[in-house]
Amino acid sequence: MADTRSGDLIAALDDAPMTRFHLRAVLVSGMGFFTDAYDLFVIGIASTLITQQWHLSAGRLALLNSTMLGAAFIGAFVFGRVADLIGRKHVYWLVAAIMVVAALGSALAPSFWVLIGFRFLLGLGVGGDYPVSAVLMTEYANRKDRGRMVGLVFSTQALGLVIGPLVALGLLGAGTSSDVGWRVLLGLGAVPAAAVLYLRRRMPESPRYQAQVYECRSNLLPQSWLAWAQLSEQPRRQESSSSPS
Repeated sequence: MADTRSGDLIAALDDAPMTRFHLRAVLVSGMGFFTDAYDLFVIGIASTLITQQWHLSAGRLALLNSTMLGAAFIGAFVFGRVADLIGRKHVYWLVAAIMVVAALGSALAPSFWVLIGFRFLLGLGVGGDYPVSAVLMTEYANRKDRGRMVGLVFSTQALGLVIGPLVALGLLGAGTSSDVGWRVLLGLGAVPAAAVLYLRRRMPESPRYQAQVYECRSNLLPQSWLAWAQLSEQPRRQESSSSPS
């Protein structure tokens, strides 16, 4: 019985028409990818300004530029597994919260090693966001539009790559000092992350994940997702009834 209900739910999700919920999911996951790209690559500009102020050696400069990348690898591995254990939604907003705190901490860092610590924390959050955002978007999407929606999410990375240099050009063109410039560049990463945090707390758990978990643990599916499956059937039924015989 549980296998049938789970299969019916997944089939209904696959065949559901595109709705505003799907578009909102694209926006929320895309904002996460945008923030990830911004935070990962803006350090290349910020580190140049930091070197001018703190007179970093070549070794420290390399450490500053690479710390977040190494942490992102760890974050993807750890949070990807945690999302399988406790649910996508919990990790979805947790990594966004980490990115807010770490971006603000990086902007306010009083010393090199404090900055390294916050950049490492930021890398954990960014690394965790990549797999969870991609998986959630895939699980939210219907079969027909899945590739397009996931592609839209990943394309927001390009925006993050472009916005960072544009912000830097604006700051430097306005005569901002090196000390203020790099702090603003790093701190701005908290703005989209905060928006992502707010929006993600309002997103439901993945229906496919819940179907698997409830099937394995209690042989019961959440009534909310069963109701969604029934609602998704209505547009198709209406199309069938309105089509000429």
